[in-house]
Amino acid sequence: MAVRESFHSKLQLLKQQLLEMGERVQIVLDEMKHAFSSSNIRAMEEIIHRDEEINQLEQDVHDQVILLISRQQPVATDLRQLIVALKISGDLERVADLIADIAKQSKRLKKNSLLPYQVKIIAMLTIAQEMIQKALMAFRNTDILQAQKIATMDDKVDHLYGEFIRDLFQLVDHEIEIDQVTQLAFIGRYIERIADYATNIAEWVVYEVNGKHFDLN
Repeated sequence: MAVRESFHSKLQLLKQQLLEMGERVQIVLDEMKHAFSSSNIRAMEEIIHRDEEINQLEQDVHDQVILLISRQQPVATDLRQLIVALKISGDLERVADLIADIAKQSKRLKKNSLLPYQVKIIAMLTIAQEMIQKALMAFRNTDILQAQKIATMDDKVDHLYGEFIRDLFQLVDHEIEIDQVTQLAFIGRYIERIADYATNIAEWVVYEVNGKHFDLN
């Protein structure tokens, strides 16, 4: 009995460790939105450098999961919780990579270049930011209903991204600088992928509860 109690205590610590990683990703994402809004190059450079910190957090979660599996040989629900921790940490690490990619592309943008499209980027970023927050809240509370709502938000990001790309590439020649259009297109794609990873996290919440893979998209 004491062994099981110790194991479940370690599971809770692992979940807290993962939630702290999620909080770090949310902070960086919020900083990226503000850096983009203000064309703050120094802040963008700091965001790029901090990606390695989140990579290390993902590795720490990975190592802890492998250790618990090797020592405890869990089955059923306990094993699902460990698998979910492994998967969500990977998704969060990829979100952090995409945030760093957004920072790299944003450094190449001119402050007022295609300003209406930069405003649309902020709108997409805001929704993606909310999706990550809600997905992690669903994970914290093991809330399937909250997780399922993420799909609707993902649809909205997909729709905005589709409109954004169509409008961007319909600009007439005298209105554009090709390199600026290219940077914005990449940034839009990275945000769309962040929304996808938020949906992945929500799907892992569903899997943790019922043991079935469910495609929220």
